[in-house]
Amino acid sequence: MVVKAGMERVPSDQARAAAFDLFAIPGGYIEAPHEWFRLLRDNDPVHRNADGSMLITRYDDVRAAWRDLTCVVDKREQFQRRFGDGPLLEHHTTGMLFRDPPDHDRLRKIVNPFFDTKSMANLRPVTIEVTQRLLSSIEDGAEVDFVDAFAFRLTIEVICQMLGVPIEDGARIQKYGKRLLYPLNPSVSPEEIADGHKAVAEFKEYLSEHLARVRAQRTIDKHRNILCALVDAERNGADISESEVMHMCILALNGGHESTTNLIACAIHVMLDDPDKLATFRRLGDDVSIAIEELIRFISPIQLQGRRTTRSLELSGIRIPAGTELVFGVGAANRDDRVFAHADALVLDRNPNVHLGFGAGVHVCIGRVLARLESSVALPAVVRHFRHIERAGPPRFSPSVRFRGLRNLPLRMAR
Repeated sequence: MVVKAGMERVPSDQARAAAFDLFAIPGGYIEAPHEWFRLLRDNDPVHRNADGSMLITRYDDVRAAWRDLTCVVDKREQFQRRFGDGPLLEHHTTGMLFRDPPDHDRLRKIVNPFFDTKSMANLRPVTIEVTQRLLSSIEDGAEVDFVDAFAFRLTIEVICQMLGVPIEDGARIQKYGKRLLYPLNPSVSPEEIADGHKAVAEFKEYLSEHLARVRAQRTIDKHRNILCALVDAERNGADISESEVMHMCILALNGGHESTTNLIACAIHVMLDDPDKLATFRRLGDDVSIAIEELIRFISPIQLQGRRTTRSLELSGIRIPAGTELVFGVGAANRDDRVFAHADALVLDRNPNVHLGFGAGVHVCIGRVLARLESSVALPAVVRHFRHIERAGPPRFSPSVRFRGLRNLPLRMAR
């Protein structure tokens, strides 16, 4: 404790870091987590959480553990305790995201062609068309919720087309996704877990109708969309179960829009904090690839990821035994000033930029090319179409520790 004359005792930084509880986050954390990240990196970089897991926040530690092939993603035992039996457990143990090699590699190989550079090049005209249509639908000078009016609609339309489901079902799909992802947060209620089970069951029922439609077709063009590719793989004897097909579709829909929605909305939000940054970004025109990487680092739409150790590891001089659940503080690692100069500043020309926004190792994000495509098309188009952008009210962040995103971003946008 630190004691100042005439004042009450103030906890030291070491004491504050040690007392941090990922399962009972302090007030203001959702809006500004980075001061806590700094506190933990400097004073308790391998922090024990209330459930015995270890939160690691330094870049070198996160990168090393993420690339360590002995660290596994399978969380059946942990999720069994948290969720109980049912659809939610099935999804978070069957989908590719929570499978280790060789199952991860087997499933990823089937959908990889839809996320490679060639496929994304073919998707670029679609992304441009949707972007221009949505921007044209926003009335000049109008006050809009940018998340609902643009960021979400763009990403959900694109991923619906990629998967092969009606774009008008986007809002329904988003609600399913949020409900089944929220239980991955460190602290959730039994009611939220029960709702997650219900959401997965409803999502599966929805997808089963579209899978049946594709399966009824005599001939299938596997290049048309992901549903067609999965059914074609079934017909050609691919080693993939009915449950894996279903959860691959759910994963593609969720992973294909949620993080990119958050990236696009938060990018406008953070650049509005500094008009010079917004002006700089506008001057870049379409040459925004370096700036996009910096926005990914600075925002880190995925804040937390996890692995389990299968052998003893040493991180920041601390020995971690086998069988320990590791929580990767991705947002914290991407703000580590041991790696990034002026880490808490948005530096749009930062190059090189070795951020961990898309992960590392064999589980590097399969949708990273899609996220880069959509953001590099959408963000320049927004600032080009509307020369005047200002907040029309306070933004609201989503109450998620695992994902960083905005529920609402009220803007006034004029040409």
